[in-house]
Amino acid sequence: MNQFITRLAFLFFLSVLILSQPAAAKLSALISVHEGRADMWEQRTRIQELLRQRFAFDEVRFLVDATPEEIPGRMKRFLEDPATADDRRLVWISGFGQQKSESVCAKQKFSPIHPQASSLVLAPRCFTDIVSMPQGTRHFSVTSPTPTTSEARIGRTRSSHAPWIAVLTLPSANEAFIQGTNELVLAHLTTAPKNHLDPAALLYQLRVGFRWNGSDYTPTLDLFDRGVPRQKIRPFGIVQGKAIRQSVLAGSPGRLRTATATLFSEPDAHDGLEIPTRTSNRLRILRYDQDQLMRYVSVGNSFFGWVRSDDLAN
Repeated sequence: MNQFITRLAFLFFLSVLILSQPAAAKLSALISVHEGRADMWEQRTRIQELLRQRFAFDEVRFLVDATPEEIPGRMKRFLEDPATADDRRLVWISGFGQQKSESVCAKQKFSPIHPQASSLVLAPRCFTDIVSMPQGTRHFSVTSPTPTTSEARIGRTRSSHAPWIAVLTLPSANEAFIQGTNELVLAHLTTAPKNHLDPAALLYQLRVGFRWNGSDYTPTLDLFDRGVPRQKIRPFGIVQGKAIRQSVLAGSPGRLRTATATLFSEPDAHDGLEIPTRTSNRLRILRYDQDQLMRYVSVGNSFFGWVRSDDLAN
């Protein structure tokens, strides 16, 4: 009897000890990739293997049958689920609705999403616009072309704000654009350093690798980072002090008609941020927009944006 009581007391002590320990860090992913292709199951298997084996994710959830109206709610619950300080979350939304011709973007509006863990979100703008980013978030477009420093310009933030949130935009229409971008993301997952996903390197991959003409898609990155050391937010984080730029070999050389021209952040010359660019800058034409009135170009290896077709000599 005494032996039984002793064992019972030990088990009680052990259970209290386990419950008192902090929850282990968890890497979770929520994936909704729908392209209408016959090999989607194989693609999902490939994604799961990459995330689990290469980046040590504990859980990879796929939204196989979710409609465009359901996806934002599932995304909100996933990102707002209570988290420990070491939890990491990845969201990747791309493709069509249940019908191949139907956009994955729902028609109705949704309430803002407040991520509770360090999160990397890859999704069309209809989803990324509802992710609430803290004051001080850096927007990497024309005016901030290369995230050589990731630390946010900190304003007033709440303790509930995650220390690191990165949001990259993806296209939401046209089968070729969607499939091609998914392949670019997959290629990056395959070749990225093991256990490390760098959103700045992925942004560069999307800028340089997206070659499809007739698209108004503009890759951008919104990043909030309080300056947390990279090793503390792995597998995410920008590699500080490491150049991600490479020579832009593809595309065709471009030349301006006049000494200066305007580089726009959007394929609409009446909207978006703009900066002047000079004839002396090395320019390569990567693609043209839907109306062929604008060209998406690289200026040197750092700046990426849109110029008027009429401003180019070729």
